[in-house]
Amino acid sequence: MGISAVTAMERVLSMIKYEDYITPEKESSGSGVKIISEDDELKISGSVDLGYIGKFSDSQIEIDGSLEEIREWDIVSENLEEDCSDDELIAFLNKYFNDFIDKLSRNIENVNGAFLLHVFMDMDSCECNFTVIDDLFIEDKLFYGNEEDIAEIYNPVREGLYNLSPYLETPNDGSIPKGHILTVLRSFYPMFNFDTFLANIIPECIGLHDGEISFQCSDDFDNAILCGAYGVLDEELCINDWHDF
Repeated sequence: MGISAVTAMERVLSMIKYEDYITPEKESSGSGVKIISEDDELKISGSVDLGYIGKFSDSQIEIDGSLEEIREWDIVSENLEEDCSDDELIAFLNKYFNDFIDKLSRNIENVNGAFLLHVFMDMDSCECNFTVIDDLFIEDKLFYGNEEDIAEIYNPVREGLYNLSPYLETPNDGSIPKGHILTVLRSFYPMFNFDTFLANIIPECIGLHDGEISFQCSDDFDNAILCGAYGVLDEELCINDWHDF
């Protein structure tokens, strides 16, 4: 990450009164999965808490492939012998993904921030008119002119928003200190009801893959903001392959 991006972020943060904007993180109720083989089929129980993205449980969690296909995964070949038993393979999968989920839990603030940054960059690029959604629009906090011209909301803060974009390319695993992105976004968009938006995100499904966990979610506002939003978390907890369609 270039020094200019860090400097820009520090400049933005220095102008914000944190106590005016900070919303408590969602409390984690505990996460973890159990993977078993039953009738030659892998089955998963448990839950994965992705903070603002939502909590996924049991049938919402899938694993990508059969045992034979999973044997070809890089994380398997790097950690197990080629002739390992099915029981050894399943034990490894349980440990690997529960360690992954634990790392997510410990760094959920960074993941939350990256998720919201993706969301608002998409909203900015299409100038999503959230002012027509009563539950999401706080009219008395509109500090520009005419709410009918949505560009008046996005244009003044666009440069500041895109100064944050380098953070989408850096790890969310705690190896790089980051500011509180939600705080910055709240200062940019005080007329957007973050609390209501976050409370109405619908978790749809999670996939366990070779060194990755994918997720999909939508919203309870007729998919006005999130419509099958999809992302892939790698081992550094970066959100890759993001799209919202």
